[in-house]
Amino acid sequence: MEPRASEHFTPDEVQEYLAHIHYTGSVEPTIEVLAELQRCHTLSVPFENLSVFGREKIVLSKDWLIDKILRRHRGGFCYELNRMFALLLDYFGFKHELHAASVFHYKTGSPGPPSHVILSINIENEIWVSDVGFGFYTFPPLRLNDSLDNQVFHGNGSDRIRKHGNQYIFEQRIKTVVDEFGHEEGPEEQFTSEDDPQWVPRYKFNLNPKTIDDFQDMMLFHQTDARSPFTHDRLCTLAKPWGRLTLSGSKLVTSTYLADNKVRKTRKILCGEEEVVKELEEKFGIRREACLYPDGSMFCGVDWSKDRFKDSNC
Repeated sequence: MEPRASEHFTPDEVQEYLAHIHYTGSVEPTIEVLAELQRCHTLSVPFENLSVFGREKIVLSKDWLIDKILRRHRGGFCYELNRMFALLLDYFGFKHELHAASVFHYKTGSPGPPSHVILSINIENEIWVSDVGFGFYTFPPLRLNDSLDNQVFHGNGSDRIRKHGNQYIFEQRIKTVVDEFGHEEGPEEQFTSEDDPQWVPRYKFNLNPKTIDDFQDMMLFHQTDARSPFTHDRLCTLAKPWGRLTLSGSKLVTSTYLADNKVRKTRKILCGEEEVVKELEEKFGIRREACLYPDGSMFCGVDWSKDRFKDSNC
């Protein structure tokens, strides 16, 4: 089923969603409620490309997303997660729009095509940016203004949105990576903002409104094209109150946010597909019996316990 602009959650579906993300607060469309909904969502729903990796067709209809995210305990990438979150905001009465953002390449700093979907929310005539689908980076709602002093400090670091011509740029303060003994390994980023070397730009956008249908071509690109960062290996990442867990290929990275804008990273190499699936179950809540590889996936029915799937280097 393809998405329809008129789709809305029922009260029962909203209660199922709120229980899934452990939200028990108010249902008033305020900035405090938006911030708490966003926090609960990012701590409960992983960003992952398992559908892309397993060649499961992604559909942005309400019913498909409810089944995948709420009932199969899965996550998704920006199109799925921000679409799902937008439907929840509709029910709460938030006035919002979708926009397209161009993500800066993590190595070169070059902006890509406007393929990332974000949300703007109008609360009492102030515009806030919300994004529950930006992979490794989570942040609270950020208010748009023309000041450089609008940075927000939180447990994961510092974020800001600054005006640049007719566009806005979302930036994060650069963290220093330390090892398990506290020794500095260097900055986490390979490029910085042209205006301030202490900050790194994540994406740029304008406020031209979009519909979810405007992203269909780019969603297909990110599911099928070798140039997409999502078609090369399995990725799953989930925010935690103390940091983040990330599974990338056969590597599990635990990031713990420290004081003074530092992050401690520990890495574990997983031996074979069985251990990968076990970590997805135990660390990310993605259960094997919840159809990790459903009908139609290239991996449906594969017995991962066979020795031939083990990594010979482990």
